[in-house]
Amino acid sequence: MRWQKLLFCLLAGAAASLCLPPISLLLAILFLSYPALQLAEAKSRRDALLIAGAAGMGWFTASTHWIAHSLLVGDADFWFLVPLVAMGVPAMLAVFWLVAGAVAWQIGKTVTGRLIWFVAILSFAEFARGHVATGFPWNAPGYLFSANLWLLQSASWFGLYGLTVLALCFAVTPALWRLGLRRWAVFFVILPFVLGGFGGVRLFLNPPAGTQGAKKIRLVQPAIPQAEKWDRAKRAQNFKHIVRISASQKPIPQLTIWPETAFSAFASRDGSLLKAMAMQTLPFDGVLITGLPRLDEDNRQFNSAALINPRGEIKSIYDKQRLVPFGEFAPFRRFLPFVDVIAGPTDFTAGTGNRLFDVPGYGKVRVLICYESIFSGDIVKGGTRPDLIVNITNDAWFGRTLGPWQHLAQARMRSVEEGVPVMRVANTGISAGFDAYGRSLGHIGLEKADVIDFAVPAPAPITFFARANHSSLFLGVLLLGLLARRLDQTKLMGH
Repeated sequence: MRWQKLLFCLLAGAAASLCLPPISLLLAILFLSYPALQLAEAKSRRDALLIAGAAGMGWFTASTHWIAHSLLVGDADFWFLVPLVAMGVPAMLAVFWLVAGAVAWQIGKTVTGRLIWFVAILSFAEFARGHVATGFPWNAPGYLFSANLWLLQSASWFGLYGLTVLALCFAVTPALWRLGLRRWAVFFVILPFVLGGFGGVRLFLNPPAGTQGAKKIRLVQPAIPQAEKWDRAKRAQNFKHIVRISASQKPIPQLTIWPETAFSAFASRDGSLLKAMAMQTLPFDGVLITGLPRLDEDNRQFNSAALINPRGEIKSIYDKQRLVPFGEFAPFRRFLPFVDVIAGPTDFTAGTGNRLFDVPGYGKVRVLICYESIFSGDIVKGGTRPDLIVNITNDAWFGRTLGPWQHLAQARMRSVEEGVPVMRVANTGISAGFDAYGRSLGHIGLEKADVIDFAVPAPAPITFFARANHSSLFLGVLLLGLLARRLDQTKLMGH
């Protein structure tokens, strides 16, 4: 295979990723038609594998480059690892595309059949990417539907992975047209716009609720530089800053939310500090949700969230379940001698259970810590539906890159999927609130220290996705597989 073809596939994958938030150029995803067509016409499985891998490498290199920025935060001691991370993470994620391309070419018997098989298997591979090991669900093609609020309503029916099937079908429409499948090309082109129309109707029938009598909530974005956040010499100064900004506007709502590890100390050792901060911040009937590190009786370390009353007493604890690979724990630590340099010598421990905070006046609150918010279909477990989703996070690691905006869009999709309002609170990043239909309630800008108050909207009626979860993905893959099989059989019989 000529290297120029692989280069064009790489560039096409990168260009296609411009459909993702925050750029959201809807038609950019059509660039994926080039590698898809080249794969369908490939002369060998090896060629198909390389083509799909190149397209995936382009997609993920362009859209996840911000991950490497975390190595430049603070003293930037690990700057020399930036190329490794900037290329290694996309290469790891592109493996799923590579495998999908090889399998699609092997199963398909004709050019048209292989094209449809590729869409079907890549859709399933994207689902697998979100679940293998701890899951790596960054930037699935389904986030194309975050381009505007009308399109986003489709998440309430299909969820992220069902939308990924639809996005990939839309992506290959030029290839379908080129191969003579013009009716299918027209159908897949029109489908997103039809869904957008239904989304507009959904929004019209469910206008924003009035705020009279609604409980208010305060989001606090302290914007403490990451290099100073864990500096013990600046701890008192940082804590005073958080308290001051939290109480800067009166009246103070009953529920205040601080971001991930806002209390940058162990409550078991510095409980008096936490108590003082809560007492200075909260009204007599208020409660606080804050992120904090936690040690248990076995000296295991957790990334946690706590519900705290005005007396500074911890009433409930939630321990993060989905840990960030190479950030909070090191996979295969014993086999990677250099891993301590990246992830540190000690792993966090994953929490168990799915405890909801019972907050008087606000109902059941589901807390998601950091990148737990990017896992579609993982919000509600055990049958208990929350009244409110709170995502506490810290995007200071990623600076002014695409990362904070992508995380914001992903949290927003969770609100539409589940039909539950989402409050996202960042140390710095973009703190924001969304109602159950993904409408913005307001936000605090990137790297700005501020507070914002919202009237908490009610949940929507339970969505189809919340009931059916990922069934639309499996149905879509099944239907595409049947179509591909039919195309293969028809073409072979025609010969």
